[in-house]
Amino acid sequence: MNAETRLAEIYEAIVGSGIRVLVMGGHAVRFYGIDRTTIDYDLHLASVDWERLPDVLRRFFLARQESFEEAQSWRPDDFRRFVIGRLPDGREEKLEFWRRNHLLAPFKDLYERRCEGLYGGKRLAFLGLKDLIQSKETEREDDWRDIELLEEIQDDRLRANTGDPEGIVISLSELRSRKGFERAVSDKFFQNPELVEEAWNRAKNPITLAYLCPYLPKSATAASIQPASMMNEIIEIHLRKTTPGSARHMALGEAVRRLYKRHAMEADRRDKMAKGPGKI
Repeated sequence: MNAETRLAEIYEAIVGSGIRVLVMGGHAVRFYGIDRTTIDYDLHLASVDWERLPDVLRRFFLARQESFEEAQSWRPDDFRRFVIGRLPDGREEKLEFWRRNHLLAPFKDLYERRCEGLYGGKRLAFLGLKDLIQSKETEREDDWRDIELLEEIQDDRLRANTGDPEGIVISLSELRSRKGFERAVSDKFFQNPELVEEAWNRAKNPITLAYLCPYLPKSATAASIQPASMMNEIIEIHLRKTTPGSARHMALGEAVRRLYKRHAMEADRRDKMAKGPGKI
């Protein structure tokens, strides 16, 4: 049995017991089209189902006459890990669950934004693409490599729905990748200053603001980046005076991206240190 099929069967058993879960982690990355290797099964569930989860899993694995044990977790109130077997190379096969961390919105909101599709021969629910990107903003470099590819996929999907002005605004307000930016330029999305300004007003991510800033009319309001940082200075002072699409624009945009990444990695590190020693 391959990993996709095994995940699908575990997912179906959990959902069949009345517990709603969302697939996250490496298998969600694969679902969105990135060919990457993953040996763990990562899921997210609501707090209300946290306590009865082990009983559901125990019934499923005992019925299959498979081994099952809960492993120690360094933050047991938020994260649970179960060892469900051994891989051919001897490594543990792990099933892991989050119910909260600083990168995840409330489960109700995540579930409303979920994306469903066939995976392993069954219909599974995954973190929405934007939420998956957010969940990857950790201190691990591997997650940031996933983010780079996921950003391109997100930009491409949003670009496919730009048949009207509102679609263009949505696409620009979520712009995250260099390829997405170049396609938006090619599609002439920046030629309408009103649409650019509306996208600017909706945008939340500093990377997006850095792409949009040089195209803004002078009357546009200042960006609001919380907490205030060097990113504000680059966007509001330097990028405001930069030629749109120039090498300087791209260089300053890359500086904002690196600062954003550093800030996110530090925030993830602080969260882990606050919860206890060790790493997941």
